[in-house]
Amino acid sequence: MQFLGIGPLEFVLIVVIALIVLGPGEMVKGAREAGKLIHRIVRSPLWRDVMDTSREIREFPRKIAQEAGIEKDIEDLRRSTQGVLDDIEHSHHSNNGGKFADEKEENGSGNQGEDNG
Repeated sequence: MQFLGIGPLEFVLIVVIALIVLGPGEMVKGAREAGKLIHRIVRSPLWRDVMDTSREIREFPRKIAQEAGIEKDIEDLRRSTQGVLDDIEHSHHSNNGGKFADEKEENGSGNQGEDNG
């Protein structure tokens, strides 16, 4: 889980540094002020605009595909690509089974004729 690009370990590190720098009493006051600041930022109209713009940017490729009418073509490509990948994976697994058996036979017969001395 990340909040404002900060993961849990980074958050713990920030808390430990704040505890060392500010001390326990000032840390509570600082946390309260930081909470108020974050609350004001998240409730601000600017933040809403940024979040709306971010959402629009993420949805932009889907909207373009929808407007161009190529969603069905893209889905067909995904299906056929997945089918080809499945076929490759299946043939790879079936070929590896035979390949490993052949290699074992070759290594076994090759080791018998070697001079170890």
